[in-house]
Amino acid sequence: MFCVNCGTKLADDAAFCTNCGNPVSGGKPEVKVKEKVVDNNVMLNVKPTFKLIYMLLPYIPTFLIFIAPVAFMLSMPSDFAGAAEQIKTICTYIIIGILAITAIALFFVKKQYKAYNYDFYKTKVVYRDSFINISEKEVKYKHIREVYLRRGLVQRMFGLGTIVLYTNAETGYLGGITINNVENAEEAYKNIKELIDVED
Repeated sequence: MFCVNCGTKLADDAAFCTNCGNPVSGGKPEVKVKEKVVDNNVMLNVKPTFKLIYMLLPYIPTFLIFIAPVAFMLSMPSDFAGAAEQIKTICTYIIIGILAITAIALFFVKKQYKAYNYDFYKTKVVYRDSFINISEKEVKYKHIREVYLRRGLVQRMFGLGTIVLYTNAETGYLGGITINNVENAEEAYKNIKELIDVED
């Protein structure tokens, strides 16, 4: 064999070149091949939770705004009964419309929540949305710089919380992953931290 550095002819069992001292391995330079880590086992799955009463809370002020005039008209003297009846009918139709729109909106929100999926593997987290807007996002743990748990007053009343994974990117929603309204959020947060800390 020959030295790959200077071309000197060497014995087949030589470990070093007799001319330049370069380490040899059968006349061929050693090439280190990086093993590709296969990471396809889900260690933890986190999904947002749809709670109907919690989702209805933002609509309550709207309902009160339209129900209050109806109650006021019903309490008016009989002289105004005709006008009150007309206003009552109009308000009733408005309330029915609001209820219908709310029901449709909540139906789509429930479907959307069901489509959200957050799979945590050994080295990465993968977010998938398979409803109206089909999308997928993968973030390696080495790029996550902070895991944040947020539980507002109303969320705490319903046993929910929001978990945010901040990454090195700083471009809006692309800068991380937000998991809204997670049930048993503290436990999920702890499990996520353990996975990411092990990887670090």
